[in-house]
Amino acid sequence: MALRLRVLPAVIALSASALLLTACVQGEPDPTGPNPTRTIDPSSTPSIEPEPTSVATNDPEATAVDLACADLISPQAMYDFNPNFLLLNSFTPPAGSSAATALASKGVACRWENSTSGVTIDVSVAKPAPSKLDGFKSNAGSPADGFDGYFAVASGTGTAQVFSGAYWATLSSKAFFEAADALDLVADVRAALK
Repeated sequence: MALRLRVLPAVIALSASALLLTACVQGEPDPTGPNPTRTIDPSSTPSIEPEPTSVATNDPEATAVDLACADLISPQAMYDFNPNFLLLNSFTPPAGSSAATALASKGVACRWENSTSGVTIDVSVAKPAPSKLDGFKSNAGSPADGFDGYFAVASGTGTAQVFSGAYWATLSSKAFFEAADALDLVADVRAALK
């Protein structure tokens, strides 16, 4: 009986602590939805512009792209899309990806990561040689609904591709189930290419 009397206050204290900690956890918005409830203020986040990753040039006829990640999609535009996505300071795209191909064509590649779910959005822009640009267009997928470009899904990742003059831009993410999911970000990237 004496042991039970000593254990009972400890159990009550532990239960109360767990209840207090649970009350401090705020519900998270849908990490992949395009318009979640705002949970952070973009003015309170640091605005560090990462340098686009560069690699050896495989397309000597390409023209260098002089755009930064924040030129392609502004912090406010990404915040409006989903406030949980943050621009990574460094990004090495996987070999064979459109982002890696863009870097090999003297372009830029950027990655935003959802701080809650880990889902990423990769954005790349290049000005490849005209012969390569035609090849990229022919392999871009189906015409997109909602924007002048192409959209395809492979292995659960949706990729939007846009061609504007000599520019080739791609946006890839598991958050893009259909072309409409990338629509707002595509518009931002297209505006940066003018």
